[in-house]
Amino acid sequence: MFRRLALLVVPSVLTLGLVAGVVIAPIAIDSAAAQTQVSPSGLPRQGDRGSAVVALQTALIKAGITVPGGADGIFGRGTAGALAQYQRSVGLNPSGALDPSSAHLLGLAPAPTLPARGQRGEAIRSLQNALIGAGIQVRGGVDGIFGSGTAAAVSAFQTARGLTATGSVDLRTAIALGIAPGAAASSPAVSAPTPAVSAPAPAPAVSTPALPTVGQRGEPVAVLQRALIAAGLNVRGGADGIFGSATTTALRTYQEQMKVPPSGTLDENTARLLGLLPAPALPAVGESSDGVRRLQQRLMEAGIHVAGGADGVFGKATSRAIAEFQKSRGLVSNGVVDLHTFVLVTTAPTSDAPAAAAAPKQPAIAPAVFPVQGPCWFADTWKAPRPGGRRHLGVDIIAPTGKAVYAVTDGTITRQFLDRPGSLGGNALRLTAADGTYFHYAHFSSFAEGIAVGSVVTAGQVIGYVGSTGSSSTPHLHFEYHPYGTGSVNPFPAVKAIDACQVTELRAAP
Repeated sequence: MFRRLALLVVPSVLTLGLVAGVVIAPIAIDSAAAQTQVSPSGLPRQGDRGSAVVALQTALIKAGITVPGGADGIFGRGTAGALAQYQRSVGLNPSGALDPSSAHLLGLAPAPTLPARGQRGEAIRSLQNALIGAGIQVRGGVDGIFGSGTAAAVSAFQTARGLTATGSVDLRTAIALGIAPGAAASSPAVSAPTPAVSAPAPAPAVSTPALPTVGQRGEPVAVLQRALIAAGLNVRGGADGIFGSATTTALRTYQEQMKVPPSGTLDENTARLLGLLPAPALPAVGESSDGVRRLQQRLMEAGIHVAGGADGVFGKATSRAIAEFQKSRGLVSNGVVDLHTFVLVTTAPTSDAPAAAAAPKQPAIAPAVFPVQGPCWFADTWKAPRPGGRRHLGVDIIAPTGKAVYAVTDGTITRQFLDRPGSLGGNALRLTAADGTYFHYAHFSSFAEGIAVGSVVTAGQVIGYVGSTGSSSTPHLHFEYHPYGTGSVNPFPAVKAIDACQVTELRAAP
């Protein structure tokens, strides 16, 4: 009897356990499954539960995306919708599935494998087809070989899109080309961010009239906030669509990082850097145009020497000037005008430049003090031929080593060059006057004590001493005159007008 009762009870208990399992058991069972049930890529997918899903949800929330239910560890429709929203904001296909590109951008996985120089095969052909589809010429065509021709085409594409022109396919470039895992089918006009890059990920475009302002609410503000978050900025409150103090602070921080005026308001240049407005046409090597001339003028106003001046021709001299400017601003110094470089050049401080350099109302500041202590000698050698096809763009004042060199006018030392192997000018200085006019001195034996970039000097002050450093066969001062910061003009007439080669006594300190 007891044996029969036991047989009756056991099924009842088992049945009760199964019924209870409807309520209780699935949590334990699915939690265990979440540790093993993953997609072939190893990334969580819809229907999964567990810590990997929590990590995904947490990353989305940190990126300013609202996840219905929060980080509950359940990959349902709410999480898929949040992921699709994030993918849309960074230029990926808004599938709602976690692809390798989305995972990397969210900090959940390493960067996916991308085409690299030296590789061959179908992936390279896809890259080349995407470049050609974007209007970029690929030398050699679609040959499936990632060589110098493809690298040059990648660099050209990056320049056109305002990306850092490296010639290598990083994730931002791959997304912009539409070849990254999870990228939209057509080449988007925006690209995704990667950490520590000079120009962060663009977001969906906002037309110029719709640039959001402080106090505004709505989707344009949310787009701005998502772009800031994608660029690595913390926007307190996330992408809530409210342009308040939190967004202003984040925007100002971004502007400081990008070295543009930190106003805390969204101007067109900041919008372009964030990808909210399309990049303008950027000057490129080989181009001859007014745009190149304006670029050269701005470089000179920023204190960068452009050999040949603002001639409107983008050749080696302009490329070297761009590289020098990039180096001075902490950018990759490659001589290519990318969007970040273009914005920094066009917003560089011009307090030393004339108010209307194109049509000055007053003559440019001229030398007021003869630049060298006598005895000395000089002649008009303007544009005399020099080795390597160069032309002499100054006046050479021959004087004994160690003779004093004077500031020809009041101004500021804006550039200092040190002698090194292969240097043309050796130890050299640039003295910039209040109207942007600058004077270039070269071949110093040494600089006067305390003279450095930023030194404010007075006409007649000793700034260095005659020498023959650099490409020089005899002690002399090479002296150039650049009115309003433009190309060099013949300094001989201005120097001859104040000739003091016969004055051998050291000038009294001003």
